[in-house]
Amino acid sequence: MTLKDISKATGYSLASIHRAIYNKEGLSPETRGKILAAVKASGYEINYMASSLKRKTMNIAFVGKRPHVTMDYHHMLAEGVKAAFSQDSGMNIALHECFFDGNPEEMEAEECHLLDQLYERDGLDGVVVMPINTGMKIHLAVQKLVGKGVPVVLADDAFDDMDFLCAVEPFNDLVGKTGAEFMTLVCKPGKILVALGNASSAGQKENYENFKAYIDERGKSLFCIPVPDPYDERTLIERLLSEMDDQVVGLYTVCESNTPAICKAAMRSGRKDLKVLGCDMRPENRQYLQDGVLCGLLDMNSYMQGFLAMRVLLDYLLKNIRPRDTVLSVPVNLVLRSNLPFFEGERSAGISVATRVSVG
Repeated sequence: MTLKDISKATGYSLASIHRAIYNKEGLSPETRGKILAAVKASGYEINYMASSLKRKTMNIAFVGKRPHVTMDYHHMLAEGVKAAFSQDSGMNIALHECFFDGNPEEMEAEECHLLDQLYERDGLDGVVVMPINTGMKIHLAVQKLVGKGVPVVLADDAFDDMDFLCAVEPFNDLVGKTGAEFMTLVCKPGKILVALGNASSAGQKENYENFKAYIDERGKSLFCIPVPDPYDERTLIERLLSEMDDQVVGLYTVCESNTPAICKAAMRSGRKDLKVLGCDMRPENRQYLQDGVLCGLLDMNSYMQGFLAMRVLLDYLLKNIRPRDTVLSVPVNLVLRSNLPFFEGERSAGISVATRVSVG
């Protein structure tokens, strides 16, 4: 079966069939659907490798925070993006890594600047974006790309009211509930200090709200004390210590970068009875877990987030396969000292990059 055969059988021109198969403009959704249904029914299979040799290079960008710590949250997310891209590296596509950096006050402006540069660029076919927050400035910068017709896949967080292709994130509500359930099991009655994260991050806000709701409903004699993030580790430690009294029984954080701070606050307090639950599998935090400073770590599986985000974008651009939902979520792991070896080395990625994973 060839495209000419399909054209004769359906009455649609070769140009229309080509537009439908390769997701080109110029067709109504109804016509595109009819053509794709006919193509599927005919058993026609596209040779994507041969097609890639006939077209110009496809340009894809990844926008994320520059990793400074090997195996930390942002490093693993970027590694997942690159691993997924490498599966189709022979398909005449190019990956452009665009990293922003700076202190917390600067990173929003830096990311918006990168997104604006991509907006002005011609020949951009798709973008994977890890938004540093979900505030209005970044929302508008991403919306400009979407409005220009560039497919955008978000990793780690999602915006409301935006027609992006897909977002890949943890179940932030379940992350908060999981953390709260664990703390109710290991903590005696008292107060839990919660180090908050970026106030403009929808995911971190959802994490805290569900953590608190679970504690309020089922935590019996536990109470949450939120500690705002000053975006400076030393200041955060001092804030935590200033809240420390005999009633404090645990520490928790909704932000991966604040796990070292709650660990250092616990050590400086001299309290051996504190239950400390952090997140992010960076080497420093693994060591805190091994040493008994942390009683557990929530691994938000940033590698899989990056991997799945890039895989969704490539499947859409190369094979016209749309994601099955607007938001896809990845599983979250509760890592204890006993099962930490399972997450060491390559297994910390959570998946084999040679295998396509279906995430429910």
